[in-house]
Amino acid sequence: MVKEKLTLSVDKEVVDKAKNLGINISDITEKVLKGYTSAERPKGDIHDAYRQLFDSILPLLKKFDCYVKIAEGIDTGVSRDCEDKEYEIEMPFAIFLESDGSFYVDEFEYYFEDIKKIEQRDFLIPERILSNLVEVLAKSEEARNEKMAEILMAKRIIDAMSETLLEKPSTTHAEKG
Repeated sequence: MVKEKLTLSVDKEVVDKAKNLGINISDITEKVLKGYTSAERPKGDIHDAYRQLFDSILPLLKKFDCYVKIAEGIDTGVSRDCEDKEYEIEMPFAIFLESDGSFYVDEFEYYFEDIKKIEQRDFLIPERILSNLVEVLAKSEEARNEKMAEILMAKRIIDAMSETLLEKPSTTHAEKG
C-alpha cells in the first residue's frame, strides 16, 4: 500500500504524554481514519455513537484503573434564603466514565449506567475526551511508577534490615549463664 504524508496538528502536551505512554500517534491516526472511512455511520443517535466510543475506551480504563471526564454541564435549581425567598442557582458538574462502564456525576456523588440520562449538549467533543483520556492515562502511569518505586524502596529497606538482623549471632540463655 502506498502511503501519503499527512500533517496533523496536535497539542504538544498531548503528544509528549502519548510518547511517554508509548502511544504511536501516527499508527492510531491511520487506524482511526481507516475505521472512519470504512465503517458505517453508527445506527441510532448521538448516545449510540458515544456508547461506541466509550466501549473502545473501557479496556484502557480497566487496565490503568482510572476514569475519564466525558461530559460537563450546569444544573439549574431553586434555593431559598433565610427569609424564604426563592432564587435560582446554577451548579456546574462533570460526568466521568468509570472503568466498569458506569457514569459518575462529581457534584452529586451519583452513579448511573444509562447513557441516555446524559443530555446530548453535555457531552464533550471527542477530541476533548481523547485529550482527557491521554491525560488520565499519563497520570495513572506516573502514579503506578511512583508506587512501584516506593514498594521497591520498602523492599530494599526490609531486605537490609533482614540481612542485618539475621547476621547478628543470637545469644541463648545457656551462653549467658
